[in-house]
Amino acid sequence: MKKKNKSLHIFIKYIFSIFLLSAFLITFLTIKNQCAKLRNEISEIKISNIKNRSIVKRLQSEKEKFSSEKFIFSKVKDNMIAKVPEPEIIDIRNE
Repeated sequence: MKKKNKSLHIFIKYIFSIFLLSAFLITFLTIKNQCAKLRNEISEIKISNIKNRSIVKRLQSEKEKFSSEKFIFSKVKDNMIAKVPEPEIIDIRNE
């Protein structure tokens, strides 16, 4: 009876150790994959940040050009219509 009971304990320990090892490996691999995914996302964000900085620097260097009167006039000259003010006649009588 003790021999059967001892082999049952060994079997339960074996199954329990396999279950714990499997759970540990699955958790470890999940965390490792999440870390790799986060590293990739961080590198993509850094690359997009560098691209956006270069765009901002380029636009800041062209700020003078875009805000100049000559540039604005060249862009809106087709839509601009010069209006001449209509003269008003004021009649003042001395009485």
